[in-house]
Amino acid sequence: MKKIGIMSMQRIINYGSFLQAYGLKKTIESLNKNNKVEFIDYKFEKSVLKKTIKDTLLYKIISHYNIPLYLNNKKYHDSLEKKYKDFLKLINVSKKNYSKDIDTLVIGSDEVFNCLQPFPVGYSRNLFGYEYENKNVISYAACFGHTTLTKLKKYNLDKEIGNMLHKFNAISVRDNNSYKIVNELTNLKPQIHLDPVLISDYNQEMLENTIDEKNYILIYVYANRLNKKEQKYIKKFAKKYNKKIISIGSYQKIANKSIIVNPFEVLNYFKNADYVITDTFHGTVFSIKMNTKFCTIIRKSNYNKLSFLLQKLKQEDRMVNELNDIEKLYNKEINFKESNEVIENETKKTIEYLKKNI
Repeated sequence: MKKIGIMSMQRIINYGSFLQAYGLKKTIESLNKNNKVEFIDYKFEKSVLKKTIKDTLLYKIISHYNIPLYLNNKKYHDSLEKKYKDFLKLINVSKKNYSKDIDTLVIGSDEVFNCLQPFPVGYSRNLFGYEYENKNVISYAACFGHTTLTKLKKYNLDKEIGNMLHKFNAISVRDNNSYKIVNELTNLKPQIHLDPVLISDYNQEMLENTIDEKNYILIYVYANRLNKKEQKYIKKFAKKYNKKIISIGSYQKIANKSIIVNPFEVLNYFKNADYVITDTFHGTVFSIKMNTKFCTIIRKSNYNKLSFLLQKLKQEDRMVNELNDIEKLYNKEINFKESNEVIENETKKTIEYLKKNI
């Protein structure tokens, strides 16, 4: 029997973070039912970035333009945070676990390498294998997010991170930006794998969490990311096609309802949707996995990971470059055959990688 620890973003209050963690755990457990798999927490360290006025409560309220909107956002987030504790029980996560009594540490998936995040996430060296050097440390579909090689050099982190990555026994990333950074810092060629959500089976969980909702457009975007023009356009678009607007994962003023459901119901909401409008990585992942018609709004903050994902899964034409593309893509059918073939082949590669390196 082997003890395997997963160091991931499982505590981040986000459906994508939960489902990728759940999927990776389930996949690793399927390799050998005698192995014990548990989640390991990482130690928060001081953020490399200095606090700015944008980190203050006053700025957050002002940026919402009005107090009621801020309060609605906060109410939604607080409710989701409370429910999230129940979700974590599904993967046996409760008290913080910093155990080193493991044979293998799998770091990933999600933005575990995104070390230039603002307060309170900060830069955690544990996420680069620090303090686990005497263990079998590997990564799976790890991502640097918006962190680039230029930024790492600017903050003088390139050498330290390169040295830590050199001690990994195997490195797997999920996008081209992360590949380039690892290759530049270590001269190694990491493997590129798909997010665990895409290679995991949730069929039973979805059957146990069915929904009845129909005739709706699903909005899956971060709070405050839709600007006024986007909101106005989407509301008018939904009315034109006589569709309700449902938001999951955040409060959205234009939605008929912003709901909080369990993670497996989320997948069913994606499956039943007539159309998905998203600007997130996992919103795109869920849409493709469920073979649901979707469009992805590309922004500077998400370009690195989303452009590569869409290219990899043969869905580059689902990018929204201007507002009118939202309606154009709604009226354009999607052939998911190539996407599904890529996922099938990549799933085999994932299993081979994990079997070989755990």
